[in-house]
Amino acid sequence: MGNHFAAEVRLEHEVYYPGNVVRGEATINVDQPMKCIAARIMCRGLERAVVVRQMGEYTHSVYEDTVFYKETLTLFGHPTKDPDASPVEIPPGVYTYPFAFQLPMHLPESLHTANWTSGGAEVKYQVIAYAKLDKDLVDEGHHDFQVVVPINKRDIVASPPVDATATVKLTKFFMDKGACDFTVSLPRSIYAADDTIEGEIVIDNTNGRIAVKNPNVSLRATCESHVTERQSCVPGGIRAVSVAKPLATQHVPLSVKPGFTNNLQFKIKLPHTVPHPSYPARGCHITQVHHVIVGLEGRQVQLPIHIAHCADEENRFAYCPIEDVAHKPDFRDVEHAYTEPTGYAASPCEVLKPPASLRPQHTPTAKTPQAVGNGQLHADH
Repeated sequence: MGNHFAAEVRLEHEVYYPGNVVRGEATINVDQPMKCIAARIMCRGLERAVVVRQMGEYTHSVYEDTVFYKETLTLFGHPTKDPDASPVEIPPGVYTYPFAFQLPMHLPESLHTANWTSGGAEVKYQVIAYAKLDKDLVDEGHHDFQVVVPINKRDIVASPPVDATATVKLTKFFMDKGACDFTVSLPRSIYAADDTIEGEIVIDNTNGRIAVKNPNVSLRATCESHVTERQSCVPGGIRAVSVAKPLATQHVPLSVKPGFTNNLQFKIKLPHTVPHPSYPARGCHITQVHHVIVGLEGRQVQLPIHIAHCADEENRFAYCPIEDVAHKPDFRDVEHAYTEPTGYAASPCEVLKPPASLRPQHTPTAKTPQAVGNGQLHADH
């Protein structure tokens, strides 16, 4: 039966911000009369958390999918929760349905760090045009799109400083040579692509009896994934942390003699495009963070920070709190009767109408500027 039904989805853009309107057109081609329970267009956001378990000599991958955002337009047939599943017949023809979906203001960024050997996470967005048959779901028409999340410049500036201290026990030829303390501090805890992370390393070697030298600085992303007890069949669920390759690494030329204290400034220039941004920090079952890691004489300190896709000088976006562990993406699961968006011409199936029991969709209105290109904000955007 699926051979008689084909659907294609086209979008106006490939990249969107939270608060944007996703506009496009779904084309349904039916070459023979066929029956279905309903035909729909759905916009959704899906998160996949992947955890790899070590079981003796074997590894076992467990994943959990969570649909955190779903908006459905029913073109004809029955609503999704209608107990009456009697099919309707679609006559042959080519039907076009322009659509528009209003994205929530709080959404996680598109992400793909998941693999079946080390775990990770995936967040993807797509528009799907499908017909629900007796028991099957035909989703032959779907179009993935990317969501990137800017952060307001004021929220970057207002982010709290972060620092950490470690004590290094010094030895030489297995002999005790005292200890030194080193402290690493950053003036902010949130950054954006193209930003510069400026920090300070203070080495207190007043209690050391040998010189310490050349701390190294690196920046890397980590993603913690959680698969719940229901999905993993493990009490309390299972968690795992996947670590990405360093985004930046540098060796700092600094030597501190015994009995002295010294300090040094360091800078990490972030690239124009940051892979796997860590802002927003949380999805449904994933937590992302970047760490500035400073190593000295075998010891490390790790400073957690968050890096956004880009910064908005005009402060037009909703802030996703970093410290609020309860903050999750805006959950939405709604269904409306299909209505033709203003300014677009539809060629619907005239003999089949949207269900009268569903309310029409409200006219979507953009709350944020439309993303263009790769989603970077510029002064003239």
